[in-house]
Amino acid sequence: MGAWTTRIMDDDGVRDIIDEYKILMGYGVQLEDAYKAIYEYFYKDYEGQDDEDTFWLAVALYQWKNGILREEVKEKALSCIDDEEYLERWKESGEKVYQKRKEALEEFRNNLLYEVNEPPRKFSKCPKYLREKTCWEVGDLLTYQIIEESESWNNFTNGAIFADMERKLLDNIVLLRVVNVMKYPVSNLMPNLDYASVAEVMVYDWMGKEVPSDDIISQLKFRPIVAAIIRGTYCLVSNVGLEWKDTEAEKERNIINCIGNDPSFREIKPIMYCKWQGGAMQSASRFNLSLIQTFSMKGTEPIKWM
Repeated sequence: MGAWTTRIMDDDGVRDIIDEYKILMGYGVQLEDAYKAIYEYFYKDYEGQDDEDTFWLAVALYQWKNGILREEVKEKALSCIDDEEYLERWKESGEKVYQKRKEALEEFRNNLLYEVNEPPRKFSKCPKYLREKTCWEVGDLLTYQIIEESESWNNFTNGAIFADMERKLLDNIVLLRVVNVMKYPVSNLMPNLDYASVAEVMVYDWMGKEVPSDDIISQLKFRPIVAAIIRGTYCLVSNVGLEWKDTEAEKERNIINCIGNDPSFREIKPIMYCKWQGGAMQSASRFNLSLIQTFSMKGTEPIKWM
């Protein structure tokens, strides 16, 4: 079971279903279409299984709370509640847990039978972070400067080296190239509803006070990025997804500007580029640490490509 308490809502499967349902309704998908999408996407994984009740309880709970309960869903949920076989698996967790689950189901049974909720005037949209979009395009050339010093490097191996490099970066800019824009649909059920996007950037092997000419930039190589240091081994990636939110807090730590665009990067990627790497998504503050560690490398450290 993916449940962590006896409450119907406290279950991974239930949360997954309800979260997707919320997204569809928040984007104004028609009731019939939303239910059909939920059913076609999720039900096949539960049909005929010993946790089929998870699906029907999830759908019934969301529909009941929002005043859109379908009669067939209500009947399915009531049937699951009354079916002792679904309740039996809770006995594995002990008599006390079993009884609490039984009480939770009985309470929901009464809600379905005797309480009717009114639908909201408007369904809330999904959280903003699920639909935030990067302001950059593939080919954009970015200048990036750290302007706020870290609190302390005392807990880091090679902390003195990193502190020294940070001071250099505070006085200089580095160049980034947007090589890809990753898009993430807000819903797997209806991918065309909306999306969030993140710019994948690569770091040029250059640091300075004045931006070099286009001719010089075209000759620059890209530098492997330190994504993490694990037990002394530098874990490298070719590119990271830079989650820049353009908030006041981020502007207090960094200055980042787009100074040009080379459309050739839309068709031709750098040789070192590797499309999407697990764990390569970074906030600006985490990216600062990566930059410091990246430019601190001497070339003699043990490395591992992620």
